[in-house]
Amino acid sequence: MRKRNLPQPFQIDKMRFVDCFTAPSLRHFGVLITGWVLTVGVHTISHVILTGRLHESESFVSIYRFLQKAKWTPDQVAFEVFRMIVDSLLPGVTAIELVLDDTLNSHVGKKIFGAGFQHDGDAPKTGKPIGYGVCFVIIGVVVRLPGMSDRVFCLPYAARLWWPQKAKVKPVGEKHRSKSELRAELIRLTRSWLDPSIHLRIIVDGGYSNKQLLQDRPHGVHITGKVRMDAALYALVVQAPSTTRGRPRKKGERLPCPKSIFAHDATPWEWIWISLYGQETIVSVHRFEAIWYKAAGNEPLAIVMVRDPGGKYPDTVYFDTYTEASDAETIQRFSHRWSIEITNRETKSLLGSADPQCRCEKSVTRAPLMAYWSYCFVVVWFVDQFHKGKDLLVPSAHWYVKRSITFSDMLAAARRSHFSPGISREPSEHPNNSKSDTQHFTSRPQSHERTKL
Repeated sequence: MRKRNLPQPFQIDKMRFVDCFTAPSLRHFGVLITGWVLTVGVHTISHVILTGRLHESESFVSIYRFLQKAKWTPDQVAFEVFRMIVDSLLPGVTAIELVLDDTLNSHVGKKIFGAGFQHDGDAPKTGKPIGYGVCFVIIGVVVRLPGMSDRVFCLPYAARLWWPQKAKVKPVGEKHRSKSELRAELIRLTRSWLDPSIHLRIIVDGGYSNKQLLQDRPHGVHITGKVRMDAALYALVVQAPSTTRGRPRKKGERLPCPKSIFAHDATPWEWIWISLYGQETIVSVHRFEAIWYKAAGNEPLAIVMVRDPGGKYPDTVYFDTYTEASDAETIQRFSHRWSIEITNRETKSLLGSADPQCRCEKSVTRAPLMAYWSYCFVVVWFVDQFHKGKDLLVPSAHWYVKRSITFSDMLAAARRSHFSPGISREPSEHPNNSKSDTQHFTSRPQSHERTKL
């Protein structure tokens, strides 16, 4: 591959990934990530190749082979991406927040590996939340960018493909695992990468607040999630000298369910100011410690019941395995879970994570990871350029004040940074007044459109 045809990667330190790939695969990884960022519209593999102009120097087959047959491990690349995020955006932290969620990439075809009918959280509310495609369990790092945006960003660095038992194409002889088991595997994987002094704060929704995640989790991992309104809660066990035979009690007396506590007039409530989803608001809080035996065994949990006096948010019950956290910390931490929903939407609409029409096992798993890693590279690149004092945003109208930088702004700046050297400020020396230059058009097709979103 000729060097002149290689687009410059966005903050991709190739020395960091040199142990993950062979020399040809490392070259393909860099140009694929860059082509993924520069591609506008549908992100099929062929479209990414054309955007990166890889077809000028080698065959399409070598790029497809990189995704389908090349010997590289996504978890090893995920480790380097995770380390890049922590070193660049979270230096010196003692606790890292992670968000877990699953998303469905809709596809059409009976021979796609792992595809089947399953739950679709993005389905229209008017119909059944069911779709056909492949499902990925995603884990991402929660980061804040002070001085740049009030929004909380989730940077996805690893994923697992989940396939339904009724999928027509699935691994032969491999045991089927639930989404909760895959989430627990991602947590253990991330925990193995970190020093024991660094704690993990895992945020999950109500559907995954279960024993697969809460019980037998690694040391130094705390989980924040939601409690069912009809959950069976028990008082803490008071250990006292027993005069009877048998094992000691694992749980105390049965407590009223959260729904009954909300309805009881004698429930004491405390009003607190809290920043929730970017807005200051007042909520009523009732806190106590209890045992949720079905989900967490006999481990004490901090139960935080929240009621919005204004009626904007529904009554919600949160739990936190870190019992020393305050009410505001538990509520705000769980509100960060929404960041992965925004990330799922942006990776699909702006980076086309669901667009590649792959069918084989490895390519089905690896292609969406290219979109997730591109998301991380763009954010890290933009933050680095911003801290260096570079103005990468397009000046807006004087009546429009932009308070927060979004990912679409970062992506547009990354695309402009690649195409701007190809635009000259000086008039052409050649006396060619034609409106179209065939040679220039073929070398950089539609460059003015690729800087848009």
